[in-house]
Amino acid sequence: MDSFNNITFSFNFKELPYQRLPDVQFGSNDKNVLGEMYNDALDDGANDLSFLNIYNWKNFAWCFYKLTPGYWIPPHIDHYANYSKHYNIKDKSKIMRTLLFLEDWKPGHVFGCNNEVITDWKKFNSYTWKHDAEHWGGNFGTEDRYTIQLTGVNQ
Repeated sequence: MDSFNNITFSFNFKELPYQRLPDVQFGSNDKNVLGEMYNDALDDGANDLSFLNIYNWKNFAWCFYKLTPGYWIPPHIDHYANYSKHYNIKDKSKIMRTLLFLEDWKPGHVFGCNNEVITDWKKFNSYTWKHDAEHWGGNFGTEDRYTIQLTGVNQ
């Protein structure tokens, strides 16, 4: 796990207008699957978060993610359909993603990637994976779990 240092947002990420965005990969019948998001497309340039692009990725994108108690994201491999369409990316093998934890770990919060189960993270710890990594997350605790997903193309 890596860490980001000295991150300061000019807004309270807990108060963003999060939305539950559908994803065909998961269907829409299970109300406890997926969380709520606020991404750079919804933000429409209101906030410049380019300072989070510490890997100098091309086509840098971000998405805040709120996972409320009792919700989870089943094991999956990201399809990057919207991302690759928006940036006209043909070779998805160069796409990278980082999950940045916005608060210290709380009991019941969990993240898994590549057969590794991750708990006990500290605020601004991060986990980065390649385009084809299976990952999942859950909130089996009593408090919301906040993260931000960073996506880009490794140059």
